[in-house]
Amino acid sequence: MSDAGHSTATSAPGVDTAAGSLRWLMAQLRIGRARAATISLCAIGATGGGVLATMLFGAVTNVIVDGTVGDGAVMDWKRLWTLLGIQLAVYLLAASLTYTQGQLLTRAVQRSVAMLRTRIEDKIHRLPLRYFEQTSRGALVSRLTAHTDNASTVIAPVLVTVPTNALTLVVVTAVLFVLSPVLALVALVAGPVSAALASYISRRSRPHQETRWTTTAALAGHIEETLSARRMLQGYNAEAVAARRFDALNERLFRSERSAQWTAGTLAPVLAAINAVVFLILAVLGGLMVVDGTLSLGAAQVAIIFAEQLTNAVRQLAGFVTKIQSGTVSASKVREVLEAPDDDAVQSRPEGGGFEYMGRHRNPPEIVFRDVSFAYSADAPVLKGVNLRLRPGTTTAIVGSTGAGKTTLTNLLQAFYRPTIGSITIDGEDVADLGAHRARTGMAVVTQEPWLFTGTVRENIAYGVAGDETAVARAVHDGHLDQIVAALPDGLDTVIGQESENLSAGEKQLVTVARAIAASPRILILDEATSSADPRTELLVQRALNRLRAGTTTLVVTHRMATAALADQIVVLEAGEIVEVGSHDELLAAGGVYARRCGVV
Repeated sequence: MSDAGHSTATSAPGVDTAAGSLRWLMAQLRIGRARAATISLCAIGATGGGVLATMLFGAVTNVIVDGTVGDGAVMDWKRLWTLLGIQLAVYLLAASLTYTQGQLLTRAVQRSVAMLRTRIEDKIHRLPLRYFEQTSRGALVSRLTAHTDNASTVIAPVLVTVPTNALTLVVVTAVLFVLSPVLALVALVAGPVSAALASYISRRSRPHQETRWTTTAALAGHIEETLSARRMLQGYNAEAVAARRFDALNERLFRSERSAQWTAGTLAPVLAAINAVVFLILAVLGGLMVVDGTLSLGAAQVAIIFAEQLTNAVRQLAGFVTKIQSGTVSASKVREVLEAPDDDAVQSRPEGGGFEYMGRHRNPPEIVFRDVSFAYSADAPVLKGVNLRLRPGTTTAIVGSTGAGKTTLTNLLQAFYRPTIGSITIDGEDVADLGAHRARTGMAVVTQEPWLFTGTVRENIAYGVAGDETAVARAVHDGHLDQIVAALPDGLDTVIGQESENLSAGEKQLVTVARAIAASPRILILDEATSSADPRTELLVQRALNRLRAGTTTLVVTHRMATAALADQIVVLEAGEIVEVGSHDELLAAGGVYARRCGVV
């Protein structure tokens, strides 16, 4: 059992403003200049086409009025059909430009989002162990999937909705002032009011969006834990406990969703009411101006349509402000992952990220711990001044009470953490200088809980040595898996996984031992490797491990005195300090802590 029980909440790296998150998100886009210019030109052309078509509508109305009102009025059919033809062509051109812009933008955005997911996936493999111990699995899954998708919904409005609506505001306002300054001023009254409302509502909405996404991640983590621990839940009749926790999270999510939707939802009806009042005033004033002869009927129609376009543009921009709150919250969550510090292993990993097994088939190394102290937090030291030498090709057993620092010692050897004080050397080279990747090269680890990924037995054994069928065959034989594999329906090609029912816990452990054998390690770490096995399977595991240990320097963490007795050297660790070192017989003769654990004293 790990003694690294120190989970804390992950703190955000100062990414808490919508504007900062939005700037960061847009910087992640990978749109070429030519594509961006084409998208912009299409958007400008479509917007200009919409404005021109509306002005043509006013001209058509004037032609009809001039041709039907008054004595001796004659319809100018040629001009009418010409204007209608031009208007239809403009509408078709604007529609085609909008379609082209949409297609180009969709491809660019989806490609950028796919690249963002790839970056997150790559980042996950470069994060240090501490990050995963401090962050819930549900939060990580949400950031990789839901947050990435939600953040991407902001991109298209930023690139198209905002620029086109801003352009509409400028052009339409200019045309309105040309047609009638009075009507233009009336139409513009809605702008400042709508902007003020949008700003106020966006500030009220963001905290609810934060709570919503935080609770969504917590709920996803709870569901994942419930599914993975379903046997334990059923064994303890604890389904009601899990259900109560789910209900509490679900209620909190419901309240945050309701508050966010209610806050954002108030904007649309308020703006609609403002626009209705403005439209009514425009209709009355425009009608009066037409009657007075200061404005033509066509111009009045154009003014009213433009005023409607103006208010629609303001409404869309205001609606986008509330929508952006959710997207930028998600962007900040994604940014937290991508800007988290990398594991030291990245510094020493070969170019291209490939794995190289330097030192395979070389002699087992000497491992030395010199004055090693370590603490997960400054006020809670775990190891204190540990001095230990593991001779090449020997087995060292670490025994001690739960929380004594045994697993922490193996974590330091694997370079998951660096010692607070002191050093660890492998064949005289400091692990800190080697870098985490090189230090782990040639290591194999078998832990208390057998870990299998969803795949065939062959793929699980060949994890890290893919394509080496000779190594797999040797591992199956040396790992005593022959009979187990033969009993499976598809042999080595049978699909297994962490939750599969076709292998017992002990048989899963044999697969992980075979994986270690296939890796031909120089250093072997066994952390309570036989604790989950039945007596017969434990014997098979021990035989396989004994064969593997013959060519490795082995570190064994165990509570079982029978397992420790087989080691060349036994280290007794208590409260982070070494209190005894020696062989089984030497420690029994000393009559100390180890002898008491064995029941001799």
